[in-house]
Amino acid sequence: MKLRLHTLLVLLKKDFHIMFSNKNIIIILLLPVGFCAFYQFMFADVMQHEGMDGFVLRLCEILNLSALPLSGLAMMVAEEKEKHTLRVLMLSDVSALEYVLSKVLVVLFVMEMISLFIFFVTATPMDALLPFLLITTITSISLLLFGSVIGMISKDQMATGTLSTPLMVLFLIPPMFNDMNNVIASIAKFVPTTPMSNIIDAAIQGQNIFTGEFLSGFLVILIWIIMGAVIFMYMYRKRSMDN
Repeated sequence: MKLRLHTLLVLLKKDFHIMFSNKNIIIILLLPVGFCAFYQFMFADVMQHEGMDGFVLRLCEILNLSALPLSGLAMMVAEEKEKHTLRVLMLSDVSALEYVLSKVLVVLFVMEMISLFIFFVTATPMDALLPFLLITTITSISLLLFGSVIGMISKDQMATGTLSTPLMVLFLIPPMFNDMNNVIASIAKFVPTTPMSNIIDAAIQGQNIFTGEFLSGFLVILIWIIMGAVIFMYMYRKRSMDN
């Protein structure tokens, strides 16, 4: 599969423009930032008193990883479909790898900036920074791939909201409440954001995240990445051949 640097650079410039010229995507970008600032400055003392250190960090990071890849990225793809630029790209010899890598890099860069904001605003111990960035980056790749798929199958930007909401609920709710309900807990262990949340919590407590206890979590995330890549490749090829 082709990967040409000059083509990728052109696509990156285009995708940055699409992201920051779409008001709906900008609102999605501000959601985890706003929630983080609100919860941290209004309820930080309560969280600490109740022994819930790291809750705001995990909640806002899961929101960051759920909203932007699944909804924001899907909107970017759907917008190109509405403007008929996606078909032009497919017919102009732009490979699936070049197309998705550009989208993933742009959204991933913005997500990393938001993740850093969340990390520092919540005053998380600096020792946890590298493990935090590692696990959130790996997890985000799977969600980014599924966001691309949602954009592919959506007729327009309005449809992306309908299709992305169930996945956003799946990735957001079970990890935060997996200890409260047996049904939710059984679902949560197969959701990539659940091991991510557990590993973040362990990193904050200074534990080694590369022990056997957490390796199964990395495996769950890897399976979701493979699933997302396979489904995206299939959808891209199908759309490129479908008149």
